[in-house]
Amino acid sequence: MAKKEENDLNTEGKQPEVSKDTKTSGTIGLIPILGIVFGSLILLIIATRFIFLPYIVENLSGGGKKAEEKAKEEVKLDKKLMKYFETGRITTNPLNSDQFVVVNLAMKFSARDEKVLKEIFGEGGEAGAVLQPEIMAPIRSKINQILGSLTVAELQQRRNNLANEFKDSLKPIFSSHQLILNEVYLQEFIIQ
Repeated sequence: MAKKEENDLNTEGKQPEVSKDTKTSGTIGLIPILGIVFGSLILLIIATRFIFLPYIVENLSGGGKKAEEKAKEEVKLDKKLMKYFETGRITTNPLNSDQFVVVNLAMKFSARDEKVLKEIFGEGGEAGAVLQPEIMAPIRSKINQILGSLTVAELQQRRNNLANEFKDSLKPIFSSHQLILNEVYLQEFIIQ
C-alpha cells in the first residue's frame, strides 16, 4: 500500500499529459483568421468598386443627365424655338498690347419653350434684333474678358478655336436665362 500512496502523491502533483495534437486541433491559428478577414475585405472592396459603385453613380448623376440631354435634343429639333442674333462689333485691346482686336459674333440659340422667348423678345418674338440688356451685357463682358486675357500672338494662334472657346464660356450665361447656346460663329475678326 505504501507504493500505492506514493503513486497517488506523484499523480496528484502532476497533471495528466495531454498530447499536443488535441490542443491545436480544436482551435484555429491567428494567421488563418487574419487571412480570412483580409480576404473578405478585399472581396467586399472589389464588389463595391465594380458592381455597386457604377450603379450608384449612374443613378445619382447619369440618370438626370440622360433626361436633360433628351430635353436638349427635343429643343434643338423645334425650329420655332431656335433664334439667331449678332453681338455687333466688340473692340478691345489684347493683353500687353497697344493694338486692338475687333470681333463680331453670331450666335444660334434655342429656348426651352415659347414662354421663355416671349419673356425675352416680347410678344412679337422677333430674334433678329437685340437681346435684352441683362443678357447682352454679360455676353459682351465675357467676350471682352476673353479677348483681353490673350496676347496678339495667342489670338492669332487660336483664331480657329475662338468660336468654341466663346461658346464654352457663354453657355452658363444662356442657361441662366433658360436658353441653350447651340452655335457660335466668328463673323468678323480684325487685329490692328
